[in-house]
Amino acid sequence: MATWELAGRARYDFCDMIDTLTPEQLEQQSLCAQWTAHGVTAHLAGFVETGAFSFFGGLLKTGFNFDKASVAMVNSRIDRPTADLCASLRANATKSAPMPMFPEAMTVSDVAIHTQDVRRPLGAAGSLDDEVLNTALEFVTTHKLGTTLVDRRPIEGIKLVATDRDWTFGEGAEITGTGEALLMGLANRPVLDDLSGEGLSGWS
Repeated sequence: MATWELAGRARYDFCDMIDTLTPEQLEQQSLCAQWTAHGVTAHLAGFVETGAFSFFGGLLKTGFNFDKASVAMVNSRIDRPTADLCASLRANATKSAPMPMFPEAMTVSDVAIHTQDVRRPLGAAGSLDDEVLNTALEFVTTHKLGTTLVDRRPIEGIKLVATDRDWTFGEGAEITGTGEALLMGLANRPVLDDLSGEGLSGWS
């Protein structure tokens, strides 16, 4: 697979989902507490429109606070039409991250989580691409940079078991659910009703 092709696929799938939403739905709150569906689109577009120098400058202005820098990127794009933001995402779908140390799997995981942030509360049709979801699950649980997207502390001593694919992680009391539900739970989204198992007692 060519470099960043999977990230490109995830970005295209996100935009295909966004294209199905009404103007009212685009202004609905997503599971990402800071943004509506439109705001999430602005967030993802920011990472293909921002070069390394500008990205580093944004981090510098916020004291290297990644969350604040992300909010600033969104705020600078929030007044643009959603269709314009998606056009930019598609045109730059296979563009790498602005910081060279950020691997493709990190972008794939970020887009996967934010796709479901939009889709789940709206009940929008569709599901994550299998390779995208598998890559995201592996990244957030095993890669050293996975902790930039999830907090792994609640799953220490826990075994995660996907019910819809051949994927497990960890050892201990089990938490079971679809791969998507496990990913969103790891990202601290409200999906506990979609999960089960003894391990849930320590995963709130």
